[in-house]
Amino acid sequence: MGIKGTDVAREVSDMILTDDNFASIVKAVEEGRVVYDNTKKITKYLLAVNFSEIFLISYAIIARLPLPLLPIHILWMNLVTDSIPALTLVKEKGEKVMQKKPLKEKSVLDNIFWYILIAGALCFFVEIFIFLFTLNRFPIEKVRTLVLTTDILFEMFFIFTIRSNKKLKEIGIFSNKYLIYAVLISLILHIFVIYTPLNILFKLMPLSFSDWLLIVPLSLIGVLAFEAWKYIKKN
Repeated sequence: MGIKGTDVAREVSDMILTDDNFASIVKAVEEGRVVYDNTKKITKYLLAVNFSEIFLISYAIIARLPLPLLPIHILWMNLVTDSIPALTLVKEKGEKVMQKKPLKEKSVLDNIFWYILIAGALCFFVEIFIFLFTLNRFPIEKVRTLVLTTDILFEMFFIFTIRSNKKLKEIGIFSNKYLIYAVLISLILHIFVIYTPLNILFKLMPLSFSDWLLIVPLSLIGVLAFEAWKYIKKN
């Protein structure tokens, strides 16, 4: 006990209850499980989307094609997708965490490796399709703008399905308001870059309405595929 316990007892104890309430142990376990679950969500998100970039650049180098993304593009993408949006996942509420059995996982990657690999592969296939489809049709600056924007949109849509094992309509799109704000901020920042003189610094080009009609549906493949998998698995 932190209040009534003696100094000697507190020195040798493994756990100290600062409020002398045994119910605090239950609350602490619940909070710890929520934190662990959210850490796994962030890990899944960051590794899945970054694997695709590794595959994409490696493919272009091996095939001796122009780089689909420059270093500044990767840095920009990591800034707008891997920072604020990923951090908002810590605000996800626990889903019946106290009804689960104690975990026996040895690593945070346990039970999510294949999820990461499949998600990364989906993102890679979308990126490589956009890259090869537009490579000989547009200047390389526009091709890179299309690839970069597609990747950012893919990640912004995909983060919504990674929030839970439940279907998106069950947890609600707007249940985490911080995530909504983060996604909007990221998209606004990227649009600002490609439609202002900053695009010269980033070596990008403005996109037309038809370009958006091409990349937006493809960017939805990740969230649609995993939402469909959830539906099939549940039924």
